[in-house]
Amino acid sequence: MEKWSALAGMRFLLASVVAVNHLAEFTPLGAWARFGPFEAILGFLLISGYSIASSYMKEPDGYLWRRIQRIYPIYLASLLFAAVMYMLANASWPSAWTLLANVLFLNQLAVPTSLVAPAWSLSLEFWLYCLAPLLFTLRDSQLRVLMWLSFIAFIGYTCGRTLFHWTYYAGTGYGLNLLLLSYIWIAGFRLATAPGRALATLREVGLMLALHILLEVAITFAHKWKHGQLDVFLHVDLLGFALRSLGLAGLWWALLRLLKNGVHGGKPARWLRELGDVSYPLYLIHFSVFELLQRNDVPPSPLLYYGVAVLASWLLYRALDFYSQRRHLRVAPPEKGVPATPA
Repeated sequence: MEKWSALAGMRFLLASVVAVNHLAEFTPLGAWARFGPFEAILGFLLISGYSIASSYMKEPDGYLWRRIQRIYPIYLASLLFAAVMYMLANASWPSAWTLLANVLFLNQLAVPTSLVAPAWSLSLEFWLYCLAPLLFTLRDSQLRVLMWLSFIAFIGYTCGRTLFHWTYYAGTGYGLNLLLLSYIWIAGFRLATAPGRALATLREVGLMLALHILLEVAITFAHKWKHGQLDVFLHVDLLGFALRSLGLAGLWWALLRLLKNGVHGGKPARWLRELGDVSYPLYLIHFSVFELLQRNDVPPSPLLYYGVAVLASWLLYRALDFYSQRRHLRVAPPEKGVPATPA
């Protein structure tokens, strides 16, 4: 399968994992909500770093403007949707400062939370978009050092969340997420910028993801042991960790296949690429859609809620994401020996 089609399909699956996890707040789902939204976000950041580096290498001129064209129309619509839901719940609009901070991706920097709940990770991505030209001036060895320093900070913060009750990443301030979570984005960046070391970098990614899961297992085990709840750990928590590990292993294996099979060849799958584009609005608006359905007393059917969120996301993509729609119309490079079709 063509590389970008496969990555698009992965993005849709990752967005669905986050949406289904949040859906558990509105209707019982059982084990289906345990695939790990945080691990899905790590997957998003890994693919984002790879995609951004590839885009910049292909066409550095106008790179940031292309990013703004891609993300802002749907983000602003999602922000308005979230603000309306906030107004309905609180009988008042968010403050002008909160709105402005969210518009400029200063959430988690100037304000502690995001109006669009899942957008805390998007603000991190936007900062990394802005830093990408600077990162291109560094050698791969220097990027590797930055990656591991960030991962060490992430491990330390993970321990601190248990020992000192530090807040989850969605509620951090002072731009702390740039230090804590950039490691996985930089890893994806390195996969694209140093193709000769891509397999070695992917092995490092696998090691970091494995250490993340093992640390979470150890912390949870110690907590349940301390409180006499080992039966809960064995019969409930282990299933969740198994599903989270399965999701990360699946993502890692898919990237390994793509790297081993090369980055060229294969026929683009239009339906997968469109699903990948729908994943962006799905990630941003699913929670607001669920809130709206609940507020209007729609029966909490998991398939119905998820289906409405996907449909609303597709409509938003069709209405506002002109950048991606134009990209689908571009003519693919011709195969060797085959003349190009005029655009």
